[in-house]
Amino acid sequence: MGFPVSGCVLKYCAMQNPQQAPEPPLYWDTPGTKFNFTIVFALVVTLIGFMQVNPFLFILGVGVATYSWLTNAKQYLVYPDALVIVYGRPRVKTYPFDTIAHLELLSLPMGDRLRLRMTDGRRMMLKTRDAENFRIQLDAALDAFYGGDWKSGQGQEEEARQQRPAENQLGESSGENDDVPY
Repeated sequence: MGFPVSGCVLKYCAMQNPQQAPEPPLYWDTPGTKFNFTIVFALVVTLIGFMQVNPFLFILGVGVATYSWLTNAKQYLVYPDALVIVYGRPRVKTYPFDTIAHLELLSLPMGDRLRLRMTDGRRMMLKTRDAENFRIQLDAALDAFYGGDWKSGQGQEEEARQQRPAENQLGESSGENDDVPY
C-alpha cells in the first residue's frame, strides 16, 4: 500500500524540515466512506438553482458544497510529532502530539470512531476506514513521541485541565466519568 503524496502533505513536510527531502508519514488512512453525498446533493441544488434562475438555491448549493468540501477529511496522516488531517484543498490541519490529551476508540451504531480530546478541552471525532489499526498506530507514535510515557492520555488530561483557567474548559460539565460518545 503506497502513500499518495499530495501538495499539502509536502507543504507540511517542508515546514518541518526545510533543508531535507519530505519524509513520508508513519501511517496514513482514508475516511470511512469515499463518496460524499452532501457535495453531490449540494451540486444538484446548485444546478437546479442555475436552471431555474433562482439565485437563492444557487447560492445555497454553492455554500453547502464549499462547506462540505472544507470540513470533510480526505486523509489522516500520522507523523513522528503530529497528526495531520487533509481536508479539501487548500485546508490542512496539523495537531502536534503535545496538544492531544486523550485517545479512545468508540463503537457506535454507525461504525467505529476514534475520539481525540485535546489539552484545551476540545474534542474531535475521526472517521477512518480502519479505526482500530489507526488507533494502534497513533498510540505507538504518541508513545514514541513521549518516550514510552504515553498511556492513552491517563493523567495528561487531568494535568492539562488543572493548568488552564475554568473559562477555557470548553464543553465540560464535570470532570468525572465522561462516557458521552462525542
